Amino acid sequence: MLKNFQRCGQKATWTLLVSAGLSANLAATPEVQRGQQIYEQLCIDCHGPNGEGNDEEFVDPLFGEKSIESLARKIHRTMPEDEEHLCVDEDAAAVAAYIHGAFYSVEARAKLNPPKRDLVRLTNPQLKNSVADVVGNFFGGHYSRLPQEQGVKFSARGLHLESEGQNKFSATKRHKFERAGEDLFVDVRQEIGEEPLTTKSDIDASLWGSLLAEESGTYEFVIRSANGFRFWINESESQPPSIDAWVVSGREIREEKLSIELIGGRPYPIRLQWVVSPKDEHSSMQVLWKTPHGTLRPVPTRNLFNVYHPPSIVVTSSFPADDASFGYERGSGISKAWLESVNRAAIEAADFVDKHLDDLAKTKAGKKDRDEKIREFADRFVAAALRRPLDEEDRKIYLDRHFSQAKGANEAIRPIVIQALTSPRFLYPELRGKESPDSWLVASRLALTLWDSLPDGNLTKAAREGKLVSRDEVNRQAWRMLEDPRARAKMRGFFHHWLELERAENVAKDAKLFPEFDDQLMADLRTSLELFLDETVWSESSDFRQLLLADYLMLNPRLAEVYGKKLEGDGFQRVTFDPKERSGVVTHPFLLSNLAYHDNTSPIHRGVFLTRNVVGQQLKPPPEATVFKDADFDPSLTMREKVTALTREKACMACHSSINPLGFSLERYDAIGRWREKEGDKPIDASSDFTPETGDKIRIEGARDVAEFAASSPGAHRAFVRQMFHHLVKYGMVVHGLETEERLYQRFKNTDFKIRHLIVAIAEEAVLEGTPADLDAKTAAR
Repeated sequence: MLKNFQRCGQKATWTLLVSAGLSANLAATPEVQRGQQIYEQLCIDCHGPNGEGNDEEFVDPLFGEKSIESLARKIHRTMPEDEEHLCVDEDAAAVAAYIHGAFYSVEARAKLNPPKRDLVRLTNPQLKNSVADVVGNFFGGHYSRLPQEQGVKFSARGLHLESEGQNKFSATKRHKFERAGEDLFVDVRQEIGEEPLTTKSDIDASLWGSLLAEESGTYEFVIRSANGFRFWINESESQPPSIDAWVVSGREIREEKLSIELIGGRPYPIRLQWVVSPKDEHSSMQVLWKTPHGTLRPVPTRNLFNVYHPPSIVVTSSFPADDASFGYERGSGISKAWLESVNRAAIEAADFVDKHLDDLAKTKAGKKDRDEKIREFADRFVAAALRRPLDEEDRKIYLDRHFSQAKGANEAIRPIVIQALTSPRFLYPELRGKESPDSWLVASRLALTLWDSLPDGNLTKAAREGKLVSRDEVNRQAWRMLEDPRARAKMRGFFHHWLELERAENVAKDAKLFPEFDDQLMADLRTSLELFLDETVWSESSDFRQLLLADYLMLNPRLAEVYGKKLEGDGFQRVTFDPKERSGVVTHPFLLSNLAYHDNTSPIHRGVFLTRNVVGQQLKPPPEATVFKDADFDPSLTMREKVTALTREKACMACHSSINPLGFSLERYDAIGRWREKEGDKPIDASSDFTPETGDKIRIEGARDVAEFAASSPGAHRAFVRQMFHHLVKYGMVVHGLETEERLYQRFKNTDFKIRHLIVAIAEEAVLEGTPADLDAKTAAR
């Protein structure tokens, strides 16, 4: 509490003013009127009549999420700039009450500029996913959930031949070996368990199954073998292999490489065939991969499944970046480059469909009914792309004219596919003319919200039966859809954004100070973080608070050694720490390494991240960027002492009063996230007084205190809800009404902050807007 308000009379006045502003919501009370008068006298020249800011003096728009009390405190301390004594105590409270209700708060801005739901196109990920599924569904669909049995299948077959003399041989034993649960390394002789092959019999071996790509991007595959082999990835066996190394010269182990684009959240078919000759010294085969953010390593068994999945079209055309000026990606812009990319993508899809046409249309060349089945396929393909059944006019536009101009049904397919995938009705899912919201629109919204894609067969069936205007049916479908790996891929994208993982692309550390750190360690730390997130989100508890409070890390033996633990066995395991040392994502070494300099910690980077992303408070860009230069400081100073000196100016402390305490709380972790008690010869001081936007000062002794505060803070909970809504839905929550955030927050709170329940709640809010179920719910609420 400010010292000016310690006297009882002034403290009572403060409380009355705040209450008046909160309850009256800009009612013409004397206090609010006085606040308006003061604002017009002292503030309007810089901030504008409606807080719009001032470009000439580089004053940002005056809006945010602070409470009236917190806003009043800031005005008391900092406004007007360089003349703070002019607006203090009751005057600051009156101005805060006025601007909060006039234009500062979300509610006030919504009244000034009523939000509208813009007509937006598919984002780049949504377009690539939708193209993949509009084709893939005709191959037999997608895993609705991943199989329980992991690992690929392995088989080996051959004859054991006995010599009868004069170049005659007889078969005395047939090798036949099959097994499930393997990774992508096999030594044939070890598997068969017999002496080296001394006869003239070759052994034919193969591995097959499906491989799950967890994120989108470029994957590199490396195959090591001395034997001749063929390798297929995302191709049917009837197509040429992705790598054909069947003919070999020499008998030494060699490497063959392949780079391929894959979309995250999808299983892809893999098959490997090789032959082992009696003359071969080596009989092993190994497949390694490098993921988009990883290093070359064996493919983990958790990414392998012993069922065969059909191939999937992966559009490789590059697209201009989506607009992210609102803090999340939106399909709001059209450019010549984007239109060219859309056309290239449609041509890629048409080529793929043409190549696999008989498989997709379930027919064969030469069959009498082939043309008829191709026409049926075309009708269903266009309906899937437009997300609703075709009427006669649609058929004339998208089908009839192409079939009438083509010599055969198969020649019409390419232009049909290209027109469907460049149609505004495919690219703009909300473009529906005069149609009222119905089950088809709900199915489309639900698929985009949870999968960034098109409805699957189950959703299409529910839409056809008119079920999706029921809130219960939407809830049931949403829970079903969460089991699909595409939902996990979309949530992985959310955490990539929330935790600012894009910063980690070029992280490097001083090799002399941190010899343990290299690309492999950073890749392992990323895997550690992703496994932790998956376990937390998709567990039965799915507790948001455990994202911040969990006292364990997922470590493999190398990471365990670096971070002070001993670990038996291979692979990643849960390793528990003292709770004061580890607290969920707040202290995960990947993030701590990412938010640090190459040779030291960075309380500012860490503090900004905690303020915005974990505690959920807004920060405005600094009026003038100040570069931290370590060489400008006495080397005997700690990093805390340097940052304190750098940010002591009044203009800096407007934000750094929040940033610094949170950043200092992580000073017990070095630049690669290891726990430490000292910096040089000086003991670490991680304690500070922190004043959140609620205005109640709290004492922070370290990272655990920050995590516990955020885990119990309604402000942090609401910020998490908002960020997830924006990522899943791709537009602002306020479009649904000012009560939406409160409704979602209450549902989140009432389910003990279960993340999966929040995902379903957001899906319901997003997809039912404007439907009968939504209108009924709003009527009931009133």
